[in-house]
Amino acid sequence: MTLTGTPARRKAPGPALRAEARRGIGPWTGLSTALTLGVTMAGKAYQWQGDWIETQRLLHTGATLLTGPLVAAAACWQGARDHRRATDELWRSTPRARWQRMAVAVLPLALWAVAGYVVALAGSSAATWPYAGGGGPLLSLVVVDAAFLAAVALLGFTVGVLCRWRLAAPVLAALMYLVLGVPNYLESSTQYLDPAVQYALWDQLPVWWFAPAMVAWTCGLAAAALTAVAARRRLAALVPLAVAAAVAPLIVSTGDGMFRDDPAAHHLACTEGSPQICLSGRQEHLLPQVTEALSGLTGRLEGVPGAPKRYVDREPVQHPDESWVPTPNVGWYLLRGRLQHREHFAWQVAMRLLDRDCSGRAAGSKSLDRVIETDSAVAGWLIGPHAAQETYVSDSPELRRLEAMPDAERRAWLGRYMAARNSCDPSEVPVL
Repeated sequence: MTLTGTPARRKAPGPALRAEARRGIGPWTGLSTALTLGVTMAGKAYQWQGDWIETQRLLHTGATLLTGPLVAAAACWQGARDHRRATDELWRSTPRARWQRMAVAVLPLALWAVAGYVVALAGSSAATWPYAGGGGPLLSLVVVDAAFLAAVALLGFTVGVLCRWRLAAPVLAALMYLVLGVPNYLESSTQYLDPAVQYALWDQLPVWWFAPAMVAWTCGLAAAALTAVAARRRLAALVPLAVAAAVAPLIVSTGDGMFRDDPAAHHLACTEGSPQICLSGRQEHLLPQVTEALSGLTGRLEGVPGAPKRYVDREPVQHPDESWVPTPNVGWYLLRGRLQHREHFAWQVAMRLLDRDCSGRAAGSKSLDRVIETDSAVAGWLIGPHAAQETYVSDSPELRRLEAMPDAERRAWLGRYMAARNSCDPSEVPVL
């Protein structure tokens, strides 16, 4: 009687996956990802806290340029584990397929890296939400960054499987940092193939297919590389590679067309009454603070003929009765939802209100110097003595004469001055 051997049953990957997820390098990778992003965001909180776009811009930079190489290095170390332990021959004798073993080793690490990113995203969002006027993180960019971290985990693991050099992990991290960082300095639209490129999101939004295309590009390349190493039929790697190759020309040819105008950013929200203060729709919640910061300037111009009727944070100014106000950007004028440096803010408005484009005029002439001194005196009077002191406006004779004028006389003189505030002809500017 002939005995026939029973084929060995392949073990289900569930217990091994749970073990890797709990005790492998994955949890440490997730913790390192969260800590790296958390420390980066906390160290520059004054640059983003209170503004959703700046929050996500810095988080995107940290996730790609900092944690991307870190995750790749960790995955590379994980992929070389069998080389270090000299267990390659032992694993070949087990009934578990090669692709199953690799999936069990790399998937928990990739998921932990994404989890670390999500933790940092949640913390940053919680820190911004109380001070922001509305909105939230862009879901498409969150998906793209999370998919990128999963993709670099697969790529790093593939390198670790193929390379037996013990320094492969740190070298891979350094090379990936260069590969991701250099395209930011390119002018070509090929830079958009770089997942770490800095997107101009201040007044734009991604189109609907932005996230699917970028995920197909990054994850397609990573899946093709790992499939070529792990699968029994290596031709299967052509499927994800074909997907990545199909979307790459679309990304390059479209370039910055992957972003459309944001209606909220291009919409002007204005105060009622006269004069109006107008900010971008995204910063409508800051109108009371900006109005208060400019109350001294607008109050001094009340009743003056030719004074601006609207102050807008849009350039170029469209109408002669409008003047420019600086955008309350996070990191300088805005900190945790509060307007900072109000004296300097009012000074910027006053200087732009009296700005003359006289670059073609000869510098150093007495008449032009007199106009410059007059402009400085008017700006100093408009922002008030305290703000003038804070912005280092000199206590000139012209400023003292303007302050000493009776209200009616000063209002009449300012009316003549406002009529000539854009003129470069010194004879049209009234003498102070």
